[in-house]
Amino acid sequence: MTHKPLQSAKCRLEIALDTIKNNYLFLQKKCPNTDVGAAVKANAYGLGVRHVAPILKRAGCRHFFVASCEEGVFLRGIIGYDANIYVFSGVFANELETFMEYGLVPILNHLSQIEIWQGFASEINRKLPCFLHLDTGMHRLGMPKSEIDALDLDADMYKLDILCIMSHLASADELDKPFSALQLKRFKEYSHKFGDVKQSLANSSGIFLGQDYHFDLARPGAALYGINPMPNMSETVAIKNPVKLFAPIIQLHNLPIGESVGYNNTYTNGGDKSCPIATIPIGYADGLSRALSNKGHVYINRFKASIIGRVSMDLITIDVSSVPAEYCFLGAPVEIIGDHCTPADIASASGTNAYEVLTNLGNRYERIYN
Repeated sequence: MTHKPLQSAKCRLEIALDTIKNNYLFLQKKCPNTDVGAAVKANAYGLGVRHVAPILKRAGCRHFFVASCEEGVFLRGIIGYDANIYVFSGVFANELETFMEYGLVPILNHLSQIEIWQGFASEINRKLPCFLHLDTGMHRLGMPKSEIDALDLDADMYKLDILCIMSHLASADELDKPFSALQLKRFKEYSHKFGDVKQSLANSSGIFLGQDYHFDLARPGAALYGINPMPNMSETVAIKNPVKLFAPIIQLHNLPIGESVGYNNTYTNGGDKSCPIATIPIGYADGLSRALSNKGHVYINRFKASIIGRVSMDLITIDVSSVPAEYCFLGAPVEIIGDHCTPADIASASGTNAYEVLTNLGNRYERIYN
């Protein structure tokens, strides 16, 4: 078999936008009486908000969540002004004019942020929109019960238009734990103070806890991008992975008996014959965790190949002894993420979660959106 000369050492990241759209539509179908928004923070979990947000908008999404004011400004330039953008970190004193200019809605997390937004509303003599974040047990962002009880809606928020009150579930993916039910109970209790204001509680996993958690607005993130929010629930198989990452083989070797590969000699050929190995141009600078050293796996034409030696900044080495020789050639595509190795698989091998795998995807890839 002959092959074309190696054309490039560029890794290829393929992102199926239709899969992201279909994941969104599936989640909307799961809660038909609830608006379904989209968390597109961290560059749409590393997949590229410039491409992802428009496809979600065309699918009917009108509620987008970002982490910061800067992310909100960037997103506004992508989706226009006929959709809503909410900022999880809230508003700070040096961002007031920016929030106004770009029509961003702050999620107010504590009394100080309420004071900042209320003061600005009074200064410009305008009623300003906001979300209120109530802490029901995450103890990260959000107003604790003491602040909720102390809040005087007439005196503290008379210039604010509370569009929605929200909280965040800490462990909705763990069905055997009662904490989500406790948070739901607290959320309902705290919500009484705000009358008929709209409510939001469910993240990706929360959607699958049932209608009691859906309220008026759901805020999925991970499930849109193919991360299974409920690994032990069969119905989530409809959520598909939209990401494929390939790296070409750039060198082939035979590792002699007793010889090692990579930094610090962490892998030595202890067999009774030389071992065929391949080098591919991807490393921790591209988001492939160093924790995969001597632990991770990749695939070549459906055949599994182990990562051997240290994951370095730009390169890894793989054992191709189980891969038929006709599939091992310079330029042969090696599947890093795809049908045989999902972000969840990589996360399991490296001791993290699939969120980190996606958001760590580097910027040296040739990105192909289809």
